[in-house]
Amino acid sequence: MNLLVLLEAVPEDEELLASAGALAQAGGWSLRGLHVKPSAAAADLRLPPAFAASVPVEEAVGEPCAATLASAGEGDVIALVVRHAGEQPLFVLRPGMRPLVTLRRVVVPLEGSPSSSEAMRLTDEAFCRRGREIVVVHVGTVDTPDEPGSMPAPRMVDQEHYEWSSWHEEFTMRFAACPEGGRHRTVVRVGEPPAVIVEEATRLPADLIVLAWTGVFSSGRSPYVHTLLDEAPCPLLLVPVVVP
Repeated sequence: MNLLVLLEAVPEDEELLASAGALAQAGGWSLRGLHVKPSAAAADLRLPPAFAASVPVEEAVGEPCAATLASAGEGDVIALVVRHAGEQPLFVLRPGMRPLVTLRRVVVPLEGSPSSSEAMRLTDEAFCRRGREIVVVHVGTVDTPDEPGSMPAPRMVDQEHYEWSSWHEEFTMRFAACPEGGRHRTVVRVGEPPAVIVEEATRLPADLIVLAWTGVFSSGRSPYVHTLLDEAPCPLLLVPVVVP
């Protein structure tokens, strides 16, 4: 898998390159940059000295989103500050987030539906290694997913006397198995999912949040993603899914 970094010669690019480099190293991915120019006569990008020798940069001309998607191959991950990346996974570092230096702890929110578990599949394949901890966060709410095969937490999971260990075991086996020896655990909380995810990621602290999303940023869509973009303490890796 490759990590394609969209670069624009803005101050945030250096932090983006550093975080993308740490993510690529953790996942065993190659790293390359893309600079999209408004015209062929525009100047090529000059990387900061710390990255000039290690990050190859492709120059392209045209509309940035179209040029990025044209450059990305199947299985690539696209890293940028904030842009819609179509059907590709999207790595987001907002100014003010804690930059990704090393990947030791990953938070994966799962609502208990098969489509949301796509985030866990990518996390297992890329990041499940010894010395890392993957924390699955399931937030019990009054709203339950209606997707076939879903497995939300019992309604009374917030009450200490409620016996939910069998649910916890089955949920972990179905959605959150980590086969490569990394430390793995599932935590269940009750509340508003975005606030709980932010709280858990801050408390741990997490280095990365891997989240399934529908790939749509328009008004009224993906409200959890909008909140996490504003409030998450660490970078996000958004994994597009198709909800039946």
